[in-house]
Parts: sequence; C-alpha cells; structure tokens
Amino acid sequence: MCDQSGDKGVDGIYINEDANTIEIYQSRISQRKTSSTGDKALREFAGTLKQFESQTSVADLQRSAGKADVARLIARLDLPNKINDYELRGFFVTNTELDKNGEDYLRSHSGIKFIGKQELIDTFMSSERETETPKPIRFDISGHETSTYVVDKTNKAVIAPLKAAELIRMEGISNQALFALNVRGPLGKTQVNRDIAKSVQDKTRHKLFPLFHNGITIIADKIDTSDEEIRIEIIMSSTDAKASASCTRIERTLPTTFVCS
Repeated sequence: MCDQSGDKGVDGIYINEDANTIEIYQSRISQRKTSSTGDKALREFAGTLKQFESQTSVADLQRSAGKADVARLIARLDLPNKINDYELRGFFVTNTELDKNGEDYLRSHSGIKFIGKQELIDTFMSSERETETPKPIRFDISGHETSTYVVDKTNKAVIAPLKAAELIRMEGISNQALFALNVRGPLGKTQVNRDIAKSVQDKTRHKLFPLFHNGITIIADKIDTSDEEIRIEIIMSSTDAKASASCTRIERTLPTTFVCS
C-alpha cells in the first residue's frame, strides 16, 4: 500500500504470481450517498497506469517519486525488472457506482476493472469467524446415486453430487461461521479460485465439474438420506472455503452445476 501524497495516483501495487499480473490499485471514498463515478476519474486512473507501461516508464516514475512510498514500493517489488513479463491490470475501487459516462468509457478500456459499492458488498468476506450454528439444509439428489460408508455405529460418510446453487444457500459462508473449525480459511482470489470460477461459468462443462474438483467435506451432527434428498443438521464445518466462496460470487451460472460432497 502507498496511499499518501506524492504517490502519483497509486494506492497499492500487487504482483499476482498465480495470474501472472501486476495489479495497480486506486481507491476513492465518497461521503455523499448520491455520488457516482464518471469517466473523468477513470481517465485519470488510465493516465496513472501509463506510468507502468514499460521498464523505462516505471524507472522514470520511481525516480520522479523521490522519497514517496510508491518509489520504495517499486524498489521492494523489483518492478522495473518484472514489468515486461507480467500483464498490467488496473483496479479502481470505490464506494460508488458507475454513471453512464463511466460505463461507456470502460467498454473500450478492458485493462481497468471497476469495483463499486455493490460488488464490495456482494463479495465481502469477514476476516473474523463467527461460531453460530448454521440452520439445517436439504439437498435435492433426485435422479442421482449416492454412496454411504459406515465407519461405526455412530459415524458414517455420505458421498453425493450436490447442486452448487443449493450449496451456496448454506448459512455461514459470508460470515465465515461455516469454516470456524477449519484451520484453513479462504485464500482470496488465487489461481485455483479463478479456475473454479471459469469452469463454472462455462455451462457446457457443468456435468464435468465433479471431475475437476476433489470435493467438499461437510461435517455435521446428523445426516438423513432418502432417494430424493439429503438433510443435514447441526453443520459443524466445511473443509473447502475456496470452492464455496467462488461459487457464491458467480451464483447466476450455477443451476446445473454439481459439486461432490
């Protein structure tokens, strides 16, 4: 992060090794509920991104920034020696939405990703984990076979294809309660998460999704199964935050997607 005066319009730089991208961030906060983002702010950000177009321009930026934080960040990340080997992406983050001028501008500037108020709300995942117990949930398995492995008199495992559209309705995904007992939380937008999202967005490959993913384990106090449904009560934990989070972000493409559990 480098959100100080003299930082040449840059609020943050992130080298995404998984996606092979250099991500430049600029953020704006408005205190007015009626504010929107037009093309002026986006044009200014596009000018900021031009400072990262080449090794020479990055070196010039570092030199002209002097003792500003952005100069130290460029040096620490060794950006001049990496800029030619990575794709440059700009992220404009704000608590407002685009107006028509802003929308029109972004149609011809694919190198800028706009993250507005609604997307921030929809994709927010708390870093803290609540421990409330999610409500029971039913999964429709009609027309699909399941497999049951009996461990002993009190423990068993049920392996079944679940509809992702039903999976994301489980309480505790957004507030992390579902993963409270899981030592691994969500890892953010890693390459694995992006690959999961990409495979789900291609509806022609939905039936193949269980082959691409090794499954989600849901630990519960009680599981009841029939030919038509699986009912789970007192859900204690899910072992795959990244898959659940990825599916949540692309909910509209999920009706025919199945996840093994």
